[in-house]
Parts: sequence; structure tokens; C-alpha cells
Amino acid sequence: MSLPAPPTRRGAEEPPAFDPEEALRVIRRRTTIVPRTALVLGSGLGPVVDGIAWDAAFPTSEIPGIPKSTVPGHAGRLLIGRWSGRPIVAAQGRSHLYEGYTAEEVTRMVRLFAALGAKALILTNASGGIAARMTPGSLMLVEDQINLQWRSPTRATEDGPRGLSARPTYSDDLMAKAARAAVNAGVRLERGVLGVMLGPSYETPAEIGMLERMGADAVCMSTGAEAAMAASLGLPTVAISCVTNWAAGKSETRLSHADVTTSVRGTAPLLKSVLERLVLSLT
Repeated sequence: MSLPAPPTRRGAEEPPAFDPEEALRVIRRRTTIVPRTALVLGSGLGPVVDGIAWDAAFPTSEIPGIPKSTVPGHAGRLLIGRWSGRPIVAAQGRSHLYEGYTAEEVTRMVRLFAALGAKALILTNASGGIAARMTPGSLMLVEDQINLQWRSPTRATEDGPRGLSARPTYSDDLMAKAARAAVNAGVRLERGVLGVMLGPSYETPAEIGMLERMGADAVCMSTGAEAAMAASLGLPTVAISCVTNWAAGKSETRLSHADVTTSVRGTAPLLKSVLERLVLSLT
């Protein structure tokens, strides 16, 4: 649930056309590790992987075709190495539709993960709690999503007739492993439906009321397009949402991006404990 400065068109920062093989060649000059697991760290969650001895670290600006995140709390780095002995690739931060990027552009990282050899994708984000049980500080295992961004990451020339796209799905197997990881870590992991909005502004109380009636338990501005791209690639996906605050209308507190990135630090240690055990369960 990230909020940048008022959006502008990218202009000179528009990423070039993306060729996963070209990006892969840049990475392979620095590391030969083939990650089995890919991880995307959302707003303020980059420090979750601090302290790990990475084999290689790349600013995303060094990887051809990967868009640059302009949002505070998104470091914009790609890390490849081993976490508890398991080969992994992690994106510290992501790009967003509200930054002016297309759905195809914001999901290029997912395509790169697949090219690197990843067999499982873990998505994380910061979100606002809608359901009463989604109190700030909670972790929510995403069972499904309500995507109101109205953007498809797949292109008609590659994936069939215009307007058709793979249905985003979250892997039952990975969800079961995440639930076990949370139990082993002694961390309470709620389950729920993620509402996905376009941004760049936070939602109004009326919009949150609409999402609640539609069945959403928490709301964010990311994740939906990435899950759709992973589905089109056949890449099993699981998502864990860090509830950093109440959604609009659920408390009197005025929302700000600075508060979100500050609040997420409280849940980061819990998330790290779950992720560490989840990565260990993926071979």
C-alpha cells in the first residue's frame, strides 16, 4: 500500500523494451546461482533480507528493461544468493502502475524470475485492514484477490486474443506451506481476500465500504498484476500481506505513506520468521 508524490509520466526514465534473455546475460556475468524461489518485498519490507550474505546485488537500473521504482521504501535492488542454504532471488521493492508504468512493465521482474529458473514466487505487500480481524500489525495470507486496477500484464501478441488473460491464482500447496511455516515460527497468520486498487491516492471511506461489501479483507495498490503474470507463466505463487494500518473510514487516523513504511517495521520481524521457514520448505 504505497503512495508516491503526484504521478508524472516517466519521460526519459521510461524503460527500454524488455528481453528476459538480455537481462539474464547481465546477471549471469556476476553469479551462476539458479534460484528456486523468488521473493518480492513490498513497501518498507526490504530490510527483511538484510544481513544475508548475497552472492550478487544489482540496482535495478543496471538490468536492461527493468523499470525503476520512484517510491520511498522501495530500494530498487535485485539480490541473488542463498537464504538458509536455499538458492533465492529477491527484489527489494517493486514498481507500480500508479508511477505511470504499464502492467506489462511492472511485471517484467516476474518474467525475469522465471527466466532465472525460479519455481515458486512469494509476493509481499503493505496493506490497510478492512475486516475487523485485520488489525494493524497482522499478517494476512492472501487466498484470493479483487483486482480493481483494470490492467492486464499480458499482451495480445503473446498470450492470445485481446482482453483474455490468465486468471490470477494463489497456490494451495504454497499456502499450506506458508501456514505451516507460520505455525512453526509461532506467528499468527490470518487468511483473507486482498482488494487491489490503482492509486495513487489512498481510498475513500466509500471505496473501502464498497470493497468490504465485495468481500475484501485488506487493500493494497500492488500484487494483483504480478499474480496474473505468474499465472500466465505457470509459476506457483503465494502472497503475504502486512497490515500496517486501518483502511480509510476504519479509524480516525489520517493515512500517509511515511506512516505505512514506519508501521511495517513492526511486522517485518514476524514476516522474516515466516519467510525463512517457508523458503526452507521449498526445494
